Amino acid sequence: MISSLELARLCGVSQGTVDRALHDRAGISEETRRRILAAAAKHGYRANPAVMEVLRGTSATVGALIPRINHVFFLDLLEEVRAAIAPRGLRLLLTAAGTTSEFHDALAEFAARRTVAALVVPPTDDIAIAPTVSRSMPVVCFASPCTGVNVHYLTPDEVTTGRAATEHLLARGHHRILHLTYERRSRAIIDRADGYRAAMRVARCESTVFTDSAGESILARVSAARATALFCHNDWLALSAIRTLTGAGLRVPQDVSVLGVDASPTFTALYPGITTFSYPFAALAAQTALLIAGKSAGAAPTCALVAGTTVADA
Repeated sequence: MISSLELARLCGVSQGTVDRALHDRAGISEETRRRILAAAAKHGYRANPAVMEVLRGTSATVGALIPRINHVFFLDLLEEVRAAIAPRGLRLLLTAAGTTSEFHDALAEFAARRTVAALVVPPTDDIAIAPTVSRSMPVVCFASPCTGVNVHYLTPDEVTTGRAATEHLLARGHHRILHLTYERRSRAIIDRADGYRAAMRVARCESTVFTDSAGESILARVSAARATALFCHNDWLALSAIRTLTGAGLRVPQDVSVLGVDASPTFTALYPGITTFSYPFAALAAQTALLIAGKSAGAAPTCALVAGTTVADA
C-alpha cells in the first residue's frame, strides 16, 4: 500500500492536489481528480483513518482498556461489545494497563485521539478520572467502579450472584460450603463473597471464605471443614479446584461439588461440563451500546444457572 506522498509523485502533482482529489475538495480539474483516483485504485491507496477522522471532526473508534491482553474473560466480554457497536460503524482499539499510572496515561491518550468512548477494566476500585478526560467521552467501567464526571459502572448484581450460587448448593443438600475467591479487593469479588455469606447466614451455616488457591491450601480447607461443596468466584478458579481435588483422589461431584461463575465462551469451549452461573455478556454489551449512544443503561442484569456435571446432591 502506498502513501499519499508516493501517490503524488506517481501522478506528478503536489500532495495537496492529491488530498483535494481524495477528499473531493475544490481547486483541481475533474481530469486531474479522475487521474489521481484511478492511480489510487490501481496502487491500493487507502486514506489514513486517523487523518480522516481529524478532517471530519468525528471518530469511529472506541477505546478499550484491560489489565492484561491475555485475560480471556475480558476479551470475551469485549467481543460481545464489539458485536453490539459494530452496526453503528464503531470499532474497538484495545490496549492494556496493569497499574494506575498506565491506566491514567491510556485514558488520556484515548481522549487525545477523540475516541467515542472508553471501555475500561480498572486495575483497582474507585480510581478518580479527571474531568478533562471524561467530559469529552463517556467512560464505561467493568468489574471495578471509577469516580468522575460522565463515568459509568456496568455490572450484574454480584451480591445476588453470590447468594443465588450458594442457595443452589444449599438446595442440593450441601451445608458445608466453602467460597474460594481472589485476594484482590475489587467490587465484584467483595459483592459475590457478601452474597455467599448472606445465604449461609440465612441457612444458619458457617461461612468460610479463603483466597489461597494453591493445591495444598484447597485440600487442607476442604478436609478441615469436611466440605461437600466449593463455590468458586469464577470458572478458572473452579477448574483449578477440580484439578486439585481429582489429583488428590477425590471425586467431583460425588465427594465434593464445585460451582463456578462466568460461562465465558472461551472457557466453556475448553470445559463444557462445568456447573456455573453465566455472566450476562450480551446484556452488558447492549447496555454499553446504549451508554455510548447517550441513553440510559437500565437496571443491572443477573447471572443465570447453567446446569453441568460438577454439582450433585449432598
